[in-house]
Amino acid sequence: MDKDLYEVLGVKKSATESEIRKAFLKLAKKYHPDVNPNDKVAEQKFKEVNLAYEVLKDAKKRQHYDQMKAMGANPFAQGAGRAAGWAGGPGMGPQDFSDLGLGDLFEEIFNSGAFGGRASQRRRGTAGPFGGGFSQKGADREAGISISLVEAANGGEKLIEFNDGRKLSVKIPEGIESGTKIKLSGQGDKGISGGPSGDLILNVEILPHPYFVREKSNIILKLPVSFPEVVLGTEVEVPTLRGKVHLKIPKGVSSGQRLKLAGKGIRSTKTGQKGDQFVEIQIKIPKEISKAYEEAAEKLKSEFFDPRSNLF
Repeated sequence: MDKDLYEVLGVKKSATESEIRKAFLKLAKKYHPDVNPNDKVAEQKFKEVNLAYEVLKDAKKRQHYDQMKAMGANPFAQGAGRAAGWAGGPGMGPQDFSDLGLGDLFEEIFNSGAFGGRASQRRRGTAGPFGGGFSQKGADREAGISISLVEAANGGEKLIEFNDGRKLSVKIPEGIESGTKIKLSGQGDKGISGGPSGDLILNVEILPHPYFVREKSNIILKLPVSFPEVVLGTEVEVPTLRGKVHLKIPKGVSSGQRLKLAGKGIRSTKTGQKGDQFVEIQIKIPKEISKAYEEAAEKLKSEFFDPRSNLF
């Protein structure tokens, strides 16, 4: 290979480690054998890209490569050093650089597995970001998952099905909040050449409930009650996230006032403590007022009560 290694990756000599890695990943994906089956040109390009990265990613190897180039020697020029199993300039081998203290490093470069062969096989699975020089982790995938408020509150297993027919059982943590991400390791795209599969990231959305409203770890329930119920007091059955319970409504409770059911809310994922359920009283009267209602209201007029006395 006569090309300068920087030219192979398409970067400047002043390129940072991050820029070199980015360029390598882009080219390695482009020329990867799995993407270009039976393409000898792409295969050769892939080898050149791996070789260039093998040298330039290592600060020490890169420094000595730059020193060799500064002396006018291209250790990767065609037709040299074949006896050593590498390509270099005519007569260029580790022995030619030993006087400069570069011999050991020169051998290190060519024994690193960048050229394939036995050294490469020994290092397979450890060299470079593609694992073994060629393998690569599969891409991560994202998907949405919608759950009910009851499912979020209680947690548990949920079976989800994807468009491709694949089914997965997902563990829903108790008290999970909308916007939380759940990672399923190894359920993303398959890896390349034996690399590990990517991950599946599920974005959780909690669907609105018909009558419960969540406020962090607390639950709000608006409860309609009649005028006689709040005047006389009563006991009613109300729903919670875990079944129905009886609630005592005291005499004289006002519309908008909240009654607490301790521990009937959602467990906090941060503190581990359960919140409460608040029952908000909403006094309702019939849309069509009967004669009896009117007569009862007339009698109440004689009772002195000004509901706006403390407002203005």
